[in-house]
Amino acid sequence: MIKKKFIKTIEIIPSRYKIDNLFLNKVLKYSKSFDFIDLACAPMANLRISPISFAHNLIMKGIDPQKIIINISVRDKNSLALQSDILGASGMKIKNLLLVKGDPISIGNSKKSKEVFELNTNDLISLVAKLNKGRDYSNNKMDYKPGFAIGSTLNIDLPIEKIKRNLRNREKIGSNFFITQPLYSETDFVNLCELSSISSSKILAGIFPIKNIRTLNNLNNKINGINKDNPLFKTLKKADEKDFQKLSSSYLVDLLIKYKKDLDGVHIMTAGDLKVASKLSEKI
Repeated sequence: MIKKKFIKTIEIIPSRYKIDNLFLNKVLKYSKSFDFIDLACAPMANLRISPISFAHNLIMKGIDPQKIIINISVRDKNSLALQSDILGASGMKIKNLLLVKGDPISIGNSKKSKEVFELNTNDLISLVAKLNKGRDYSNNKMDYKPGFAIGSTLNIDLPIEKIKRNLRNREKIGSNFFITQPLYSETDFVNLCELSSISSSKILAGIFPIKNIRTLNNLNNKINGINKDNPLFKTLKKADEKDFQKLSSSYLVDLLIKYKKDLDGVHIMTAGDLKVASKLSEKI
């Protein structure tokens, strides 16, 4: 990712159970509003099409594979399966990975599944960095260096010095771009501007407009890494649900515009609503 450019990315949640051609066409249509398309890996521990399979179908539709970011979660696979998927993505000319822990199985709809966690997120970052040097996890020589951009997530709901330590540690082991958990307080944006000023990596501000009470409750009760003591949550608790989307979008856009000159970019999450995401992108 180019350091000087303000980057706009969108999170795409792949279809449930089967490839939906209408949805693929919609992604293709709205992809022009974004620099990168981030394909989630069974978010909220709900069963979804593999992001790699979904990426293949997008590429067949004409999307540049280098515009795609694939999410890889340590929750579901051991080191062998993770490497297989990662090298498979490379074989499709995909160069951007977002390495994540994965939401706990307990909050999703796959209660019979078992979490794996042979590796933690930092282990996976180190593994991909090793692949980039031409060695696999068992130190076998590959005679091939895939050259991935390695992304990871960053929690902002911590004291700023601890966030800096986490950032430096992940950069040291291999991460070279970051996406934050959703930001909802002005303090979050101030801290992110400070982090961007000291880092050579791209750090994208995660934003997630809240459209209904269910989403608000999920953010409060199921999602970690979010500053939950913020003006927006307090406003929405008193507002009519039909006004949630407008209120939260306006609030987040105002903060982004205020701090844009000191930010590296934005990562827009709208739970699959591509039209809303595109409109937000146009306003920033």
